[in-house]
Amino acid sequence: MFPEKFEYYAPESIEEATKFLNGHEDAKVLAGGQSLIPLLKLRFTSIPQLVDIGRLKGMDSISFRGNTMRIGPMARTHSIAEDPQIRKKFPILSEAAGLIADPLVRNMGTIGGDICHGDPANDFPAVMLALNATFEVTSAKGKRTIKAQDFFTDTFTTALNPGEILTGITIEDRNSSGRYMKYKKYAGDFSILGIAVNLSMDSGKIKEAGIGLTNCGATALKATEAEKFLVGKEVTDDNIAKAGDLLLKAADFMDDDNGSVKFKEKLLKYLFTKAVKGIGGVPK
Repeated sequence: MFPEKFEYYAPESIEEATKFLNGHEDAKVLAGGQSLIPLLKLRFTSIPQLVDIGRLKGMDSISFRGNTMRIGPMARTHSIAEDPQIRKKFPILSEAAGLIADPLVRNMGTIGGDICHGDPANDFPAVMLALNATFEVTSAKGKRTIKAQDFFTDTFTTALNPGEILTGITIEDRNSSGRYMKYKKYAGDFSILGIAVNLSMDSGKIKEAGIGLTNCGATALKATEAEKFLVGKEVTDDNIAKAGDLLLKAADFMDDDNGSVKFKEKLLKYLFTKAVKGIGGVPK
């Protein structure tokens, strides 16, 4: 199928892009296009103007300064999965990137497009919540920052205002390690559900905990009660089980074609246990 007619705009600077968006509130930003283009072709949605930011220089950069990593929104999923520094400092992020869809999608898809699409079944949002990422957004009015926990507001809806573009993702290295676990029916398919667990250890106890949930509700979810419970605790089977019970309070499951609520609850607790016990530096 073919999409309805739209105006295509390819700015060469962020200033040019935000200036155009300032006068066209119904325009949509195109990053990797792996989610948006199929929606347009199937006519599930239509837009009057498409703003392609693929030509903006530096928007695909991955840089490190001290304990801070900054990722440009146009960084390809494949690049994030294979970057040696990300693998070393943020293994949860490279692991999640390597599990997304298939090589064709990973070569074209971008982290910014994945995040801003607001799909609760996408994988990067949960990882951003677990890592307590901060998003820099830019408009014709200037720049502002949004915490990951405040960014995902509803299904396919984020805290981005009309005219704003995600221009940077900042993650602090807190000497932590993590795992991303997901369950899906077929290779390359969306997750039935997934979980991102990031832990920082100190003298055998959990110093900091970050947990994000994929496809466990209308948005990616941050399991704050489970995070708070784990801080100061040793990694024991009993503490993992109690934290797993708190995860179920954060989730908002429904019976559907992917399984019953009871099945998803058991699956979530299983993946959580497997993730915690698979994190480097955690006592086995």
